[in-house]
Amino acid sequence: MLNKTDPKKINLFVFATHHTANNIASQRFKGLLKYLDFQKYRVFIFSRTTGQDAVETNMPVGGDEAFNDINVMNFRGHCVGSESSATSSLLSLLSAFASPTPFLAAATNRVLGRSSDTWLINALEAADALCRARLAEGEACVVIGTYSPIDALVAARCLSAKHRIPCLQDFRDGLTFEALGRQGRLSALLRQLVESRVVTASGLVTTVSRALVSDFERRYPKKKVGLMPNGYDPDDFSVQDGDSRAVAAQLMAQHVPSGKRLIGHFGRISASDHSRIGSLECFVRAMNASAEARQHAHALFVGELTPIEREIISRLECTYSTVDSVPRPVALNLMMQCQQLLLITGDGVGCATGKLFEYLAAGPEVICFSGVENEASHILSETGAGATVLTTDETRAPAMLDRLFGVASGSAKQRGIGVYSKVEQVRQFDRWLSGMVA
Repeated sequence: MLNKTDPKKINLFVFATHHTANNIASQRFKGLLKYLDFQKYRVFIFSRTTGQDAVETNMPVGGDEAFNDINVMNFRGHCVGSESSATSSLLSLLSAFASPTPFLAAATNRVLGRSSDTWLINALEAADALCRARLAEGEACVVIGTYSPIDALVAARCLSAKHRIPCLQDFRDGLTFEALGRQGRLSALLRQLVESRVVTASGLVTTVSRALVSDFERRYPKKKVGLMPNGYDPDDFSVQDGDSRAVAAQLMAQHVPSGKRLIGHFGRISASDHSRIGSLECFVRAMNASAEARQHAHALFVGELTPIEREIISRLECTYSTVDSVPRPVALNLMMQCQQLLLITGDGVGCATGKLFEYLAAGPEVICFSGVENEASHILSETGAGATVLTTDETRAPAMLDRLFGVASGSAKQRGIGVYSKVEQVRQFDRWLSGMVA
C-alpha cells in the first residue's frame, strides 16, 4: 500500500462511515476526493461494514492506476444510535471528552485477546498505526471527520489530539442546528456538548449551507467556517454504462404511459424530516388543481416510501407509478429522461440535500415544494434551474404546473451550476488543506 520511494505527500485520514454505502451521504466526499492531485495527496478512508471482517480496498481514481492513492478500509462495529448498545454509545461519547479513551480501550482489547464491537475503536486503531508511520517518514498529516454519525467526528478529534495534527470537521447536517435523530432534552444536551468538543478542537469547520455556516460562525466566533455544498460529480453523468441505460429504459416502458410528460421524484421523502409530509400534500393538491397536469403529467416516485406517503400519492388525479429503490446509476439515467424533477423539502432552512445537486446535473427543470425558503430554494433561484412553491403560497402552483405540462418538452436554462461540480469544489478544498499544513 505504501512505497518508501514515493515523494513526500500530505496524508489525509478521513473518517467517513457511509463511504462504501450506496446512498446520498456517501457521495459527499467520495466524489470530491478522487479529483485531488495525487502527486500531492495520499488518502486513507476509514469506513464501516456490517460484516464480520475488515476489508481494505483501493478506490479507482480517474481510470489511471498510476495515481491510485486512495485507500478505503471498512471496519465492523456499532456507532452511536438506536442500533448500538448503551456501553458502545457511552464509550464513543466519553471519547469526545477524553480523547485517549479509545486508544486505551484498543490496548486493553489487545492484552485480553478480544475484539471490539465499537467502530470508533476499530477505525482509530488502524488510523493510529498508519498516522504514526507517515509522521515517522516526515510527511504532513490532516484528519477529517464527516458527520453523520457523531463517531466519525469524535474519531477525527481523538486522532488529531494524539498526534497533534490539523483537523477538519465536516457537517452534512446540523448536529444541533435543525438536528436529526433522537429528540428530547438529554439528547439535545449531549449533541450540544459533543459538537462543542469536536468543533473547538478543529482548525476548520465545513458545512453544506449558508444557514449552517452562519449558525457555526455565531456560536463559535473564533472558528474558521467554510461553505462546501454537497455538489455533484460530473463523471456520474458523462460516463453511463449500457446495462444501467437498458434497465432504465425497461422501467420507463413498464411504468410511464406513452406521450405523458414525466415528473420524477427520487429517494426517500419524510424518513429524516416529517415536516416534508405537508409539502408532499401541497404537491398533490397543486397537481390536482392543474388541468394540464391532470391530463398530460405522469408522476414517477423512485425509492422507499412510507405508508402515509403512499396514501398521499394515491390521491393524485394524474397517472402515477412507484418503483422501489434502484441502483444509483439507473436512478441517474431515469432522472435524465424526466421533463421535470420533484424536490420535497420541509421546514428546515438549512436543507441542501445531495439529491438537489444530482437534479441540477441531470438537466430537467426542478420544482421544489417546501415549507420555507431554504438553501435548496436559494440555489434553484441562483442557478435558474427551477422554482420553489411554498406551502403557505400554494395558490400560484396550479398556474405554474399548467405552464410546465402544457408546453413541449424542454430542459431548464441552467446558469452557473459549475460552481457545484466536484471538479470546481476540489480547488477550494485543496486551498484549505494546504493552508492547514503550511
